[in-house]
Amino acid sequence: MTEQTYTQIAWSLKDLFEGFDDPNYEATFKEIEAGVEKFEGYRDQLSPGFNEELFVNIITDYEQFFRLAHRLGGFAELAFSADTQDEKAQAEVARVGQFHAEMGNKIIFFSLWWKALDEENAQRLLKASGDFRYWLEAMRNFKDYTLSEPEEKIINIKDVTGVNALNMLYDSITNRYTFKLEVDGEEKEMTRGEISALVKEDDPDLRARAYQELFRVYQQDAPILGQIYQAIARDWRNENLNLRGFKKPISVRNLVNDIPDEVVETLLDVTKKNSKHFHRFFQLKAKRLGM
Repeated sequence: MTEQTYTQIAWSLKDLFEGFDDPNYEATFKEIEAGVEKFEGYRDQLSPGFNEELFVNIITDYEQFFRLAHRLGGFAELAFSADTQDEKAQAEVARVGQFHAEMGNKIIFFSLWWKALDEENAQRLLKASGDFRYWLEAMRNFKDYTLSEPEEKIINIKDVTGVNALNMLYDSITNRYTFKLEVDGEEKEMTRGEISALVKEDDPDLRARAYQELFRVYQQDAPILGQIYQAIARDWRNENLNLRGFKKPISVRNLVNDIPDEVVETLLDVTKKNSKHFHRFFQLKAKRLGM
């Protein structure tokens, strides 16, 4: 068998933009601003007896905003993920996040109006919405947990320099970690991605040492990482339970996934009750492997 060598290559993001200096990158900011300005003009037209054809035109414009916004955000986030120490990428992630919040707040009136619309008219408009129907139905699922327009705007702005910034800080800290591990009799310095691949190696001793090295390096920053995690968890609880009124932290994610709490609770209960079968499986596996 011929031995093959694979060389890791840099990501190409050219399907999105050529780079941060691509004229199309800056032009997209302006295109979004123009689209948002147009969309703001719909505000005074919204009413329970809204025309179906105009409604579809409005949500088509709404979709276009998110398409362009996700293109900008995706490019900045992927560039940052490729090199979390790149100061330009860091700055652009922050810039795009702030821009998204500001533009999103200008058109947030539509989602609030749609969630508050009476059921009869909502069903009438849903029938005319075509491929947008599921998305619109999912949006209305959050009507009982939606705050006032000023409050929603505050949360959007707060998140930019709050939880989003904390997530970015975590990535910046942990992605600069280096790890040292002896492989094939030679000590090697590795990135997190490289050493993470070794935890799935066939050699159990190598797997164990890779895990231990991962934990050793992360442990050095345990107090800092712990504070970041606690702040993110408290932010989730403060917003979603204390302000929005969800019963449990997991209820937020369940609703996003369009799954009732009862279904998830049943899955967890059945899994716990049958955990002995998993234990027996691993015991048999260990016995067959001579461990």
